[in-house]
Amino acid sequence: MKTIPDADSSEKNRNPFVNCHTHTFTGDHIPQFLGKKLLPPGLERILTIRLIINFFRWYYRVPTKWQYKRPYKAWQAFHFRVKWFLQKVPFITIPIAVILTVDTLLILFFGYLEGKYHHEVWFGYLEWLNRFMQNIYLLPAPQYTILRALIVLVLFLLIKSGRTLIIFIAKSLFQILRILPGPETKAYLKRYISIGRFAFHKSQMTIFRMLEKQYPADSRFVVLPMDMDYMDAGISQSSYREQLEELKKLRRTKPKTCLPFVFADPRRIKDDSTYFDEIKNCIVHENFRGIKTYPALGYYPFDKDMLPLMLWACENQVPVLNHCIRGTIYYRGNKKKEWNSHPVFMQSTGEKGKNEPLALYELTNSDFSTNFTHPLNYLCLLNKEYLKRLLEYYNDDSLYALFGYTGKDQPLAKNLHELKICFGHFGGEDEWTKYMERDRYLSENGFTNPVGKGINFIPTALENSWRHNSWFAIIYSLMLQHPNVYADISYILHDENIFPLLKSLLKKDSRISDRILYGSDFYVVRSQKSDKQMWADTSGRLTENELELITRDNPREFLYNHIHQYVK
Repeated sequence: MKTIPDADSSEKNRNPFVNCHTHTFTGDHIPQFLGKKLLPPGLERILTIRLIINFFRWYYRVPTKWQYKRPYKAWQAFHFRVKWFLQKVPFITIPIAVILTVDTLLILFFGYLEGKYHHEVWFGYLEWLNRFMQNIYLLPAPQYTILRALIVLVLFLLIKSGRTLIIFIAKSLFQILRILPGPETKAYLKRYISIGRFAFHKSQMTIFRMLEKQYPADSRFVVLPMDMDYMDAGISQSSYREQLEELKKLRRTKPKTCLPFVFADPRRIKDDSTYFDEIKNCIVHENFRGIKTYPALGYYPFDKDMLPLMLWACENQVPVLNHCIRGTIYYRGNKKKEWNSHPVFMQSTGEKGKNEPLALYELTNSDFSTNFTHPLNYLCLLNKEYLKRLLEYYNDDSLYALFGYTGKDQPLAKNLHELKICFGHFGGEDEWTKYMERDRYLSENGFTNPVGKGINFIPTALENSWRHNSWFAIIYSLMLQHPNVYADISYILHDENIFPLLKSLLKKDSRISDRILYGSDFYVVRSQKSDKQMWADTSGRLTENELELITRDNPREFLYNHIHQYVK
């Protein structure tokens, strides 16, 4: 295990700074119906990614230039004078706001309440208020439809507190309005409108240059493409293969700072007989540094068509970075029957000595897609016995020959124990919180014990680990048990609450301090913070030695492969 370097190491001998988790794909590479299974039915075909991206492209091409024109400056001055006046006369503006709010409530809800509650005593008071407002000419009579509509429009446009009250009451009264955006939908909108500010650019080069300017001069960036063609969310304007070709050009233009990975999806490998060779070509001849996977898009990381690639990566020490956090990018199609149980892991039937496949009861896309992302799946690659069970499950002669399988009682001639993988996002900040709260779980304590190996992943305990252990504890355990398992802290860095635990992990007695990597998740994390803010926060909270580890020393080892050796 590496020791923390001296703070006074000479500058010329320092390893380059590496951000191990960034993106440069554009809006043209994102499927247009990304809101499918997340937004209310039908809304995903209206609020498409293409609509968001085109809005930003139009906005930055046309309206942003208006602010420099004379008409806009005149309007700005007039608008300010009106606001200045209104601020000085609250005795006028507050009563007007109250009257408009009361009017809008009566216009929108009086008829509904009259039909349902006209026998109630309290409705008599409401009826009196409605009549009184009309008699003193503060509320137009029902026949003045246009005037009443104008009042509602003015309130919604100008009075935020009144607008909020109206929406709250409407949701309470009308069941159908409860399909309006809830927390998950709002998170989707916030994230992708924020992403749109970067993704509207048509060139990956433009996005990459924005990233470069936010970090030290000697920085390198691992750029991770996204192959979303198989997630059943519609067709993107530009295919993944086109995205990959553009990324190759970016690498050639920025050979020193751009360190791309190539995306691996088993469905593409199966459908396109040339793609396996294309992955190897990207790494061997185009100087890509590793492989990226995103299981939440609808596949297990140990998929049958991934195994030959994983063996090639293991033999050449090519790093594989895997998405490992719950999020809003996941498979949008229907759940398949074979996904109702795990291919390898077992659970008790409830009868002594009897087992059955681990049941996966999740139904919604956001839930069942986490079964693909679950870090315990990587036991099927890293652990020799679980890999053997996986091969027996597939029962494929070509895979038997590839790994040298000769029988249940015989060891494999080749295995993936030394496969170099990285858990992107270290499971997610929510799983860090869960780990810290679970002081009564024996399996989630004692990780820094000198002889501890973390969770014991024996077959009879896997159901409990799958359902109850935090992803943080599972990843930590895999790192303790396998020397080539890394984790990056991308995206979760936006949460300042992770830093106390992170600092403890960067101590030598954690026994994983040499395999934690700095990453930001640019530009996806922009819905939370900018990269420069996260880097400033991180550099302010960690010591020089801790920063040296996660940004320079650890990335150097992770990015090493037998083909190109170390990053220079």
